Amino acid sequence: MHSLNKQKIQALALRAIMVMVLSGCTVSHTLSTTSEQSAVSEEEAQKATFNVPVRVGEFEIFDPKVLNILDVSAKIRTLATGFEWVEGPVWSIVDQALLFSDIPTHKVYRYKDGQGVSEFIPHSGFSNGLLINEQNELVLMQSRSRQIAKWRGSVFIHTDGQADSTVPLTSQKSIEPERTFPADNFITLANNYQGQMLNSPNDGVLSSSGHAKGTLYFTDPPYGLPKQVDDLAKELDFQGVYALSPKGELTLLDKTLVYPNGIALSPDEKTLYVAASNPNKPAWYAYSIDDEGRVYNRKTFHQAPAQSDASHGLPDGLKVHRSGVVFATGPGGIWLFDPSGTLLAKVHMPSISANLAFNADQTRVFVTAHHQLLSFSLKP
Repeated sequence: MHSLNKQKIQALALRAIMVMVLSGCTVSHTLSTTSEQSAVSEEEAQKATFNVPVRVGEFEIFDPKVLNILDVSAKIRTLATGFEWVEGPVWSIVDQALLFSDIPTHKVYRYKDGQGVSEFIPHSGFSNGLLINEQNELVLMQSRSRQIAKWRGSVFIHTDGQADSTVPLTSQKSIEPERTFPADNFITLANNYQGQMLNSPNDGVLSSSGHAKGTLYFTDPPYGLPKQVDDLAKELDFQGVYALSPKGELTLLDKTLVYPNGIALSPDEKTLYVAASNPNKPAWYAYSIDDEGRVYNRKTFHQAPAQSDASHGLPDGLKVHRSGVVFATGPGGIWLFDPSGTLLAKVHMPSISANLAFNADQTRVFVTAHHQLLSFSLKP
């Protein structure tokens, strides 16, 4: 018997057993959270192998070691809906809230448990990725303004919804939807490379330790340009991955990726991960980082299947759990990899997932998924 046919038979048999044991749990959109069903789900998921993944609700397990952090009894919850295309989520530790962009509407929103969603910045420069630096300042990848900028306002909001009164200037009125935000409310950090305008800064990650502390690694695809690579306003003849030093020095790290997108650092900051959203060659890449913060030795971290279109998603947002597990939005939802690039699990999401963020203790994942803000829990 061919090994492929044997694997298919094994997979079908295992799934059939799980359907009987879990009483239909594998085909539901949410999981029952009774202790008995949770225990059975976890036990069955332990049987997964790379060739015979186990599907438990929306969780597809390829390697049971992922169950150290992934809770297959968790529900995927819809926190808010009605957006156009949400992206760039970042967790604000000081505010205990999530900030995220709705790119087409030119806004940044804030989500907080118990308060829901409120408008945070009414005119964001068409921000995509958001970061909060060590000084608790909001840094925006402004896709159509074609720059990386720091907002003059405060990321801290009181529980009554008012901005921190101790912070001056525009921050005190930062969540008033009728207020316009002129360019002077943003401080430009980078908008050109060697005199040519950036394409459309997309996503970024900040180094927090070592010689590279404060360095902002970011991607610059053409997505914010109306005709993308063919746009007449495009000045650079490549799409780059860059490092912006705390002193404002911009270094080109890689100019060979067609559509560089999501970007993240490993916990020890010795590896830089970059997602490439090229439909013909969708992939995730890993670069080594030396003690000075320079990158070298790019390798393919994981190759995704080629896509005839992007209707199911492409490699996009990236975040790395403290365990070293890489969470990557991609075709069908969220892909989880170990540090070597081995696929551990997939979380099947109800709509195309662009990006994600953890809360402070990494027990929750927030997902920006097209017109929705979603979340699910992880194990502590």
